[in-house]
Amino acid sequence: MDAWPQFQTDESLRFFNYWNGLPREGAVVPDRRHFDPLSIRDLTPMMVMVEYESLQSAQFRYAGSKLTEIMGFDPTRKNYLDLLKEEAFQSFFAASEPLIGYPCGGRFPIKVQAATGYVIQCEALDLPLYNERSANWIIMALMSIVEVVGIHDERDFRILEIGAGEWIDIGAGCPASGN
Repeated sequence: MDAWPQFQTDESLRFFNYWNGLPREGAVVPDRRHFDPLSIRDLTPMMVMVEYESLQSAQFRYAGSKLTEIMGFDPTRKNYLDLLKEEAFQSFFAASEPLIGYPCGGRFPIKVQAATGYVIQCEALDLPLYNERSANWIIMALMSIVEVVGIHDERDFRILEIGAGEWIDIGAGCPASGN
């Protein structure tokens, strides 16, 4: 990777540096077995891991304690697509396909309707891992709260919007940024 991405938060930079330091064993992407959550334990409350059997089958494998508070439930073993507003489906597929297809990393603005009554603008830093045991891709993501942008009256957590992001070339290429 030639240029370091510019992140909005120090947490995102630390998360990226941790991921970037994982062993590759000749591959572009580290294997899941090399991820040690204790190494970044202060970041795990705002982290998720989503395993992809396919683009249509993306399942939460881990959600940090702060995220479960924001969501109002623990999404582990639930389908990611079930949490999307209909308007966010296209942007989910547009973001997910390159992450596991190239593979590459990505930084995306995400707006969520939290179970706490707030609408929150976040930065999601998505980085791929490969799960050799299941032959599936895992996206390890850190959610950083940028700002509270509103309030709402609904009780359910929903991902309202996944904005145009910035792709991170991790050695296998990536789409042009802004997609």
